[in-house]
Amino acid sequence: MITDLKGAVLEMRREEKNLFLYKDNEALTRSNEYAVSALDIVRRYKTSLGEIMGQSEPSILIDKLAAYRSNLGHWDSASIDERQLLEDEIRALGHRIYLSVDSLSKQERKILEAAVQESQWFLLISLFIIGLAIYLVGRQLKRAALTPIKILESRLKPIAKGRFNHLQSPTADREFITFTDAFNRMLNELEIRQRRMLQSEKLASLGILASGVAHELNNPLSNISSSCQLLMEELTEADTHQLNIWLKQIDTETERGQNIVRTLLDFGGQRIFEKNSIKLLDLVDEIKIIIGKTLSQYSARLAINIPTDLMLEVDKQRIQQLFINLIQNALHAAGAGVNVRVSAMVCEKGTSMIPDGAVVAGNLTCINDDDSQFVEIIVADDGPGIPEESLPKVFDPFFTTSQPGQGVGLGLFIVQEIVREHDGCLAIASQPGKGTQVIVLLPSKDFGRG
Repeated sequence: MITDLKGAVLEMRREEKNLFLYKDNEALTRSNEYAVSALDIVRRYKTSLGEIMGQSEPSILIDKLAAYRSNLGHWDSASIDERQLLEDEIRALGHRIYLSVDSLSKQERKILEAAVQESQWFLLISLFIIGLAIYLVGRQLKRAALTPIKILESRLKPIAKGRFNHLQSPTADREFITFTDAFNRMLNELEIRQRRMLQSEKLASLGILASGVAHELNNPLSNISSSCQLLMEELTEADTHQLNIWLKQIDTETERGQNIVRTLLDFGGQRIFEKNSIKLLDLVDEIKIIIGKTLSQYSARLAINIPTDLMLEVDKQRIQQLFINLIQNALHAAGAGVNVRVSAMVCEKGTSMIPDGAVVAGNLTCINDDDSQFVEIIVADDGPGIPEESLPKVFDPFFTTSQPGQGVGLGLFIVQEIVREHDGCLAIASQPGKGTQVIVLLPSKDFGRG
């Protein structure tokens, strides 16, 4: 409004000068029109202008504009001498009108500056309030979501390593409780399926090993039968010393048969995971008994190079399954006449013998993050090796390079799960024509020397 008013007054003064300097009668008309526009604005916004200028000022300005128009109206009818007087009056009125409007414009500018200053404080206060609100919302969000998520992440790490621990909700929020309940149901189902898969693999191994165990049992049973027949024939004629020898043979062979059956039952039974301290060499010797017939069928030779005092803190049944699977894989892959070597040694941190190009299952934290020693177990064969394109797939479930009927491809997958249960890691290295090595690494907390 004020801008329009000032513009009309300036145009009015410009046309006024054109009238006086160039004697342009049309400028008189235009000057009058601009005066009418200015007068109309002042009358229309008289109240608003009064709040800025003062209540009486708009009326004075109206009077000045009205007088200005009146003088313009007398211009055409005035004589030359009268025009000089009218010109002086019109110039004086125009100047006073301009000064009033210019003063009004300056006051308006001050009001705008004050409003801007006020709005700046309002903006600063608003920004402070918004920042405070963001901070409070962020803290609430962190307490309600981010912190529980971090707690949840830390509790998920053992599960990622293969330990099926039940997950506890980090907060009492319904969403987290629902999530953890669903996750725990999934863990239960996975654990059940893993146990079934492990047991199925063990039963499959038992089927393959049945003939070997029968052969192993046949030897002590034959010796018992022979000793009994000799006892029956020579019971009355043989001296006491000879009778004791035959009876001792019967007792020894009976105990030998019991050990074979106990080993088979321990392997085939279904038990919960439980670590115990065992001598690794004795465990491998038991495995040799179980798979002795299978080794004979393949005309294979099993060489064992394990320190007699090397102890492991492991679940015996799972480690039995591990060795049987690895040896059977070697037999199936290499065929008749293969040489299988089982070795173990205690290594210092950073001295792992994993060759370049080996495929690793899991991570190597058991040797990278542990400051003490670790056990390295190697099961190697001199067979044809694994093709390069098949090597990355060997740990996948149901992947197998064996002939039909010799396995379903769960051997190395089960081995991987067993190693993970013991917080270890697993690697396999192979080159076509140069055999295969499976390296099992167990962290220091899982072994000792007896």
